[in-house]
Amino acid sequence: MSRTKSGTENQKSYLKITTAVFLILINCVHLFGQYKGTPVKQERLLKVLRSRQLQTRDIVSVINTNGVDFKLTPEIRQLLVAAGARPEVIRAAANNPRVALSSNSMLAGKGGTRKIEPPKPIAPNYDDLLDQAIYSYKEQQNAGIAANYLKAAVKLNPKKSAAYQMLGFVNMYGLKNLPQAESAMRQAIANGGSAVFRVYHDDTGGFSGRCTGSLYISPESLRFESDDNRHTFETSTVNIDRFKLDTETNKIWKNHSILKVFLKIGKDKANFRFAPISGFKEETKMVGRFIRDSKIDSLVPMTSTAIDYR
Repeated sequence: MSRTKSGTENQKSYLKITTAVFLILINCVHLFGQYKGTPVKQERLLKVLRSRQLQTRDIVSVINTNGVDFKLTPEIRQLLVAAGARPEVIRAAANNPRVALSSNSMLAGKGGTRKIEPPKPIAPNYDDLLDQAIYSYKEQQNAGIAANYLKAAVKLNPKKSAAYQMLGFVNMYGLKNLPQAESAMRQAIANGGSAVFRVYHDDTGGFSGRCTGSLYISPESLRFESDDNRHTFETSTVNIDRFKLDTETNKIWKNHSILKVFLKIGKDKANFRFAPISGFKEETKMVGRFIRDSKIDSLVPMTSTAIDYR
């Protein structure tokens, strides 16, 4: 009688384990089947947001493609917002949790419990190299090492735009090499990305009221994202009527070279003024070249200054 009872209990235990495994596999297919790459880690997302090098739609695209490795708690939401996350990023993170089985997800058996261990990490991939570049540039303040990581990422996948875009940023603001920066930015655009510049935006006229942010230029659009998330400006490049260099004469801005962009949308007109944070006139001229070329659809890689990716 006891053997029969013991056999029944063992059978029930076996069925319980089998059912648990089946449900876990189904859940994993549901969670991971729609995604393509490694889920975005919370710390990586925070670094990217703080770097100001990728625009919101690029970050959202990566999250929608790869998912995130965390659930969006109120605490994490607060951290993301503080790092500069716009509502689109928050929504993407909330809608794409790709959480691996936690320590509470265990298979129960008569002999105790056992965890399903996550796979061990492999050699650095494209995203890992971007992470290392951001860390080197932002935390260690070593633009040279950051550039090397980005060149390695380009070599690993020359068809992706993010490494080129970030390499342009590092060359511009870290290494102060404007020709190399422009070359990398044009490579980014050729692969579907943008040229990115750190600028002041004139909020009130005469720059008496202003905000800082990133200006992104591509053949399709001109977009400004302020660091404080209060101002976002975007327009199709077809709406750009003209632009000009505008040197301010007031005391504060006499050494800044201003770019004034005029828009014409039907009968409506508007204009916006931007000034590179660096104050370099050559950077303002470069912004003008990218806007000009976006109008004539000639944003292609430059041949005069090539970057050695070896």
